Amino acid sequence: MTSQSSEVYWQSFSIEDGDLDLIYNVLMEREMPLTSGEIVRPIIEARLRRLEQEALRAADEAQRVYLPAEAYEEGEVLLFPALDNVTGRVVGVRPGDNPDLGEFDVIQVAFDGDGQQREFAARLAVHKLNQVPEVQAEGELDKPEAIMERFGDLIEQRLMERLSEVEDIVSIAGRWFPKSLLAEVNEGHLNLAEAVLDVAGGGPLPTSALLEHIELPAGMDPLLAEFSLDYALQEDERFDEVGPAGQILWFLRRLEPPEVLFTPPRLEYEPISYDRSVLTDSLLELERQLDDELSQVEAADEAPDEVVLSVLFPHWRVGALPLSSRLAPMFPTAYEAPRIRFILVDAHSGEKFPGWVVRRQRYVFGLDEWYRRYDFPAGGLVRIRRGDDVGEVVVEAVDRRKRNDWIRTISIFEDGRIGFTMLKHPVGAAYDDLMVVGMVDATALDEAWLRGPQRKLPLEHLVVQVFRELAKLNPQSAVHAQALYSGVNVIRRVPPGPIFAELMLRHYYQHVGDLYWRFDESAWRDA
Repeated sequence: MTSQSSEVYWQSFSIEDGDLDLIYNVLMEREMPLTSGEIVRPIIEARLRRLEQEALRAADEAQRVYLPAEAYEEGEVLLFPALDNVTGRVVGVRPGDNPDLGEFDVIQVAFDGDGQQREFAARLAVHKLNQVPEVQAEGELDKPEAIMERFGDLIEQRLMERLSEVEDIVSIAGRWFPKSLLAEVNEGHLNLAEAVLDVAGGGPLPTSALLEHIELPAGMDPLLAEFSLDYALQEDERFDEVGPAGQILWFLRRLEPPEVLFTPPRLEYEPISYDRSVLTDSLLELERQLDDELSQVEAADEAPDEVVLSVLFPHWRVGALPLSSRLAPMFPTAYEAPRIRFILVDAHSGEKFPGWVVRRQRYVFGLDEWYRRYDFPAGGLVRIRRGDDVGEVVVEAVDRRKRNDWIRTISIFEDGRIGFTMLKHPVGAAYDDLMVVGMVDATALDEAWLRGPQRKLPLEHLVVQVFRELAKLNPQSAVHAQALYSGVNVIRRVPPGPIFAELMLRHYYQHVGDLYWRFDESAWRDA
């Protein structure tokens, strides 16, 4: 196989039924669960052996290659490389007639398919087609190591997709094994596991800690015993696997924080369709800087060593952080687990406390008490970096000094509408002036937020209300796009894109430079 054809072959690789038979045999021979990566290698090796056998058979059965220097007989089948490898049968041979060429033959060839006949020279010593095409040497892509390096991830992904459709092969944390060969785990075993986790405050505990209290068949391989229990726990709704990739940890679902099991209402987003093409380069760059987990922003090629971001009001209100494309690499991930329990480290005190990554809804929960401890404001700046130990993440309030500042503050009108004013507040950390939001009465705000009509308004009307409120706080009546994004999110969870599109599409917003806009009341009334 040439290097080019090898490239095409492995790029279009798919798992066949024969590969599944091989996978069964490998798993049963080793008698232990294997990762997708561990299964890929024998599949590649078996496929290379098959390709080699097919090449040998093809060489044995190959038609004779037409060369003008050779002599041919009627009935022979020839291959014509110069004609895109078409084949034809010799249907006639006669002497050639050209004194300049000397003695030679002319063969009549009927080509496969349409049966068209053409004539070719034979026994002609001098001809440019007499040079036999060189066979390309075996390339690197005929070696398992090179294929693993180039296409291992692609083949592994297709393997996982195919195995997920196979009923008798089950997966736990990236490892696979035939379901029929697992040890039996009964209801008594599971009840005992629940009791052990209950004593541990819900968890998390590794499978090995649970097996200390559960008796499975003697002599069973420890890895297979763990896998059997893991599968039984996974199939029981009482238990939740919350470990990061490469580590299996179990937690009692009923003892997990409600904000982890169910998305807090303040973080719920109903997707809004909008035209991203209207956003300017400056607005797109601002969107990247805002670290909103709902934004359509691609991750950077390299994960940063640390991230400093301003905490948006709804995240601050529920004690969360966004799992944005820039922030996600800082936190542990998992093969399958939708929720991951990990450790947050307070950079100021060194105290460690639990945090939760909620992967599908893209947020991190567990910072409510930490925000309160340091009078950390909504819009405050937090520095995030990986901890010294695997699975730990360090959080630090930037410039942790107590002071009283005049900041934009939520106000509640008599009719229950939410607005903004300027008030003096105690703050314990640096903040972004465009993002900061103070709150005086949490109970009154929650009541207005739950019962008021604003968060159910069409986005166009909500943006108008928030814009006009914020404009009153600026002597020039100008509002920055970032401040508008922050203000809208006090009332309704919306990513930057749809809000910025409103500024670009509605003619009553007048751009005055540097991402600031003013509101044209007369144009709005005429709209």
